[in-house]
This record gives sequence, structure tokens and C-alpha cells, in this order.
Amino acid sequence: MSNIVAIVGRPNVGKSTLFNKLIGGRRAIVKEVSGVTRDRHYGKSEWNGKQFSVIDTGGYVSGSDDIFEGEIRRQVKIAIDEATVIIFVVDVETGSHCQCSAHCCLDVQALVQSLRTRHI
Repeated sequence: MSNIVAIVGRPNVGKSTLFNKLIGGRRAIVKEVSGVTRDRHYGKSEWNGKQFSVIDTGGYVSGSDDIFEGEIRRQVKIAIDEATVIIFVVDVETGSHCQCSAHCCLDVQALVQSLRTRHI
């Protein structure tokens, strides 16, 4: 199966909830607290007769010295490289704007820009 969809975004925007919905089960843990998903999770889905793999990722946090957040960023980038389609999930209230810092916003914008320049 060469169709791979990666679900990426900042922490607590609903990535794991979407993953669970797409695979038709509850394989990804969903909590109110951020940082629950740290590694990539893979599942299989079908939409309108098309089968594909789905990758759930941890929340992308930039500008942090936290070792776990650095590893999560690495895992997100691996998922992006594996994917043929990327779903970038944002919070309904804040959109793609960060609440944490201006540096964070620039890093997320750079990530989004790199997604735009990929040719599939």
C-alpha cells in the first residue's frame, strides 16, 4: 500500500482523535493533557473505496530544549517524509498561530512552507 497519510500539527489539536476515526477504532490514546503521543502510530483506513495507511504523530513543538519534544519533532519529520498526503491539523480557535512564542510561529510556518513545496 503506497498511499500514506500523515496527520501532523501542534499538541492537543485532535490528531489522535482523527486517527482513531479514520482507522475505525481506539488505538491512539486521547487525553486533555499534551505530550501523550510521542512516537508515530500506524493504522489502515479506507475512504471512498481507497485504502491507505495513516500515521498519527505527536504534537510539533518548536524552540524547546526538552528532549522528548525534540524526539517528537524528529518523529513528525520522519512521518512527513514517508507520507504521500499530509493532513495539517490546527486548533479551531487559534488556527495555525502559536500561543507560545514568535519563534514557535516562525518554525511552524517554516514546516508548513516545506509541505507546500513538496511535489507529489
